Amino acid sequence: MVTHESNARELLGERVRIRPWRRADTLIQERWPRYSEPFSSLWNIPRPYQPGQDDQDWTGATEAWAVELRSGSLIGRISLREIDRRRQSARLGISLAQPYVGQGLGGESLRLFLSYYFGALGYQRMVLDVAAFNRRAVRCYQRLGFVSIGSEWRPVGNEPALRLLDDEQYQHLRSYFRRNRFSAHVEFYEMELTREAWLAAGGGLIE
Repeated sequence: MVTHESNARELLGERVRIRPWRRADTLIQERWPRYSEPFSSLWNIPRPYQPGQDDQDWTGATEAWAVELRSGSLIGRISLREIDRRRQSARLGISLAQPYVGQGLGGESLRLFLSYYFGALGYQRMVLDVAAFNRRAVRCYQRLGFVSIGSEWRPVGNEPALRLLDDEQYQHLRSYFRRNRFSAHVEFYEMELTREAWLAAGGGLIE
């Protein structure tokens, strides 16, 4: 059974600390510098409506945790949404401030959080969606044991970043985009990790 009374708990890792999100954290997050990656504006295109979201076991509530360095600096946010009581499942969201991307901190934070998620919080399954061209994020999720269970193409409209695809240095990303004169779409992967797979791969539990 999924319970959430343990949300006040603080999780300590080698370099990071995870704690419940506070209102003041939102103000800090808003001051984070913009991402420098040229296609970062396409990372978080909303998912289309999914059938079954009105099921009585599904809730639109979102729960969030702050990721800090052990020194106390806020560097990220982990969230759960689409919490499904019946399936003991939820959808992951994670963001890191630009200066801390590419240092392994996201993977460390998720490894710590997953032990808590499948342990004290009592979940059996986690899902996420990620832009297929965001290879760094995809590799991180794969190292944690997530597997792809499908993909979908999402409309991106007149996004200025799409013009960069005409540059030869980004030709390796073109397969993740579909463009014609009237529309453009980007591919997103749907990924899943179960408690069983997490434990089979040697993942720990925080009870």
